[in-house]
Amino acid sequence: MIQARIEAAIKRRSRKAGFDFSDAPDGRQEGKVEHERKHVLNGLLLGLVTNKPTLRDVEGMTRDLRLAFRALVPAPISDTTLDTESRRLDPGYLADKLVQQVREDFRAKMLGPAGLPCGVATVDGKNLATLDHDADGAGHARSRDNEKWHRPGSAKGEEFFLVPALRAVLTSAEARPIIYQQALPPGTGEATAFCEMVDGLHRAYGRSGMFEVVDGDAGLTSLANADHVNRLGYTYLFGLKGNQPELYEEARRLLEPLADGETPEAESPRERREGKLIRRRLWRTTEMAGIENSVGKWTHLRQTWLVRQETEHPGGEVTREDRYFITSALWNYFKPAQILALVRGHWGIENDCFNSLDLQWREDSGIWCTKGNAVLGLSLLRAMAYNLVQMLRRRRLRRKAEDGTYMEPLSWRSLFKAIMLTLETALAGDEATLAVG
Repeated sequence: MIQARIEAAIKRRSRKAGFDFSDAPDGRQEGKVEHERKHVLNGLLLGLVTNKPTLRDVEGMTRDLRLAFRALVPAPISDTTLDTESRRLDPGYLADKLVQQVREDFRAKMLGPAGLPCGVATVDGKNLATLDHDADGAGHARSRDNEKWHRPGSAKGEEFFLVPALRAVLTSAEARPIIYQQALPPGTGEATAFCEMVDGLHRAYGRSGMFEVVDGDAGLTSLANADHVNRLGYTYLFGLKGNQPELYEEARRLLEPLADGETPEAESPRERREGKLIRRRLWRTTEMAGIENSVGKWTHLRQTWLVRQETEHPGGEVTREDRYFITSALWNYFKPAQILALVRGHWGIENDCFNSLDLQWREDSGIWCTKGNAVLGLSLLRAMAYNLVQMLRRRRLRRKAEDGTYMEPLSWRSLFKAIMLTLETALAGDEATLAVG
């Protein structure tokens, strides 16, 4: 039964040090505390694991928890208390807990690379909330006049605020967990904060062997960032677009003729998505190795890749999109087919992780609470919840086909329903026999 596996997984996690919140800082006045801080954090985390839309729903969950989970939240917690305590969350403490949880999963052999020779940490920017206030100084002011960011439904020029962060996702692992998060204070950009982000990743995991490649999109590509990754002993992989015009034009000059006239080194099977057939092909060159341009010499650059995505639409029309990458990887370190898998993982941080957080958990909407430390604190608890649910969805509850391959994971809706049925007595009589093959 699905519920039995879910119950076992949650209980197993709750016994690990990474999920023990008894050491959480607590500045509340003694004698006026109704719920211990660890129980409040457990309640918020379980509310996110079950994807509750409001704190009132989380209150109901804490009231209806089954006896098996009462040690985590001994008594019901009101939505007003949950709101107040959300504002008091300590992002630094929760960031350390996230790292501790990921390290525990890695030591348990749950985060090994799938189809790749090493781990890959993909770094990208993520908006944690879109608000009409500055989140106690954490928000970046924007207006609808801005070409990149806008608030849907806002009047032209209307001011609003974003709360951005850099996140690192272990895209080489089947579950693609979030492994690190760094908030971006106002006035800080993603590219300029990248080196600090990599330093944080190195401090958290540098000696673990969890990843060897640091991967970033084209907005993070710069010689300074490549130098920094290389200096710390990692291999880099960066997207390449017009923000690096000299490298981009040289890559096009070298690789477009190859793609138009030579057989690709690797070609992915056609996959169907939303009625379209998609295929990817790879060409690469060493001609740009050690290239020098107006900003300096890229002594560590060894390869340039072109991945051409061809999309056949239902009416028969075929469109083409070329994407370029630069890397310090040795030529034979990745097999050509592995390069296509690695690049797909590069896009997977958006398609699988960030989109799931926005579509399923409604992260960008700033739900539950947005005052005080709530946006940053809840974003880290949400990352923990996402990791736990993804581990269930992509590993613990995934069925195998007759040929031994894994079938498609449960839908998000089915999984959240199964988790709620596992945790709450009020639902225990409804579909109590969801089964897994």
